Amino acid sequence: MSEKQLKDLIDRVLEKLDLYSKDAADLVLKTMKVESQLKYIRQLNNGIAVGMGQCEPWVAVDCVTNYLSYRPDLMKKVAEACCVKLSYFTNPQEKDWAWILETNISAMISFVRLHYRRVPKALPKTLDEQWLYYKKYYNTEQGKATHEHWLELIK
Repeated sequence: MSEKQLKDLIDRVLEKLDLYSKDAADLVLKTMKVESQLKYIRQLNNGIAVGMGQCEPWVAVDCVTNYLSYRPDLMKKVAEACCVKLSYFTNPQEKDWAWILETNISAMISFVRLHYRRVPKALPKTLDEQWLYYKKYYNTEQGKATHEHWLELIK
């Protein structure tokens, strides 16, 4: 996968969502690099996470149900940016979202961004701040990611 092409796609998807900022695009790219090394679309060892952002389908359903359903204009933008029928948003099912996130890079980009958008804190600016933000809000404190692994994959 060309990182340059992925970065360009991330920028374009986030612009379509009206959720673009340099910091947001940078964090989405770094998250995808760390989660999948930009080569895995399924979690290793038969885990449930899918896509380059390694999102668990229940997380996408939760995002649709508890965030996008209260923001219908944003929901429509996400559906359009991902070329996904609105019915997948109005009646979200984990099996559908597992497939969508594994096969649709624009959807994965959107949901990584939406995951961070739901955090009631400003986006981080520095590499260390990004690590702490990613670890707390995306990977979780119980997650396996380490600071050393983060730095190794980012650089």
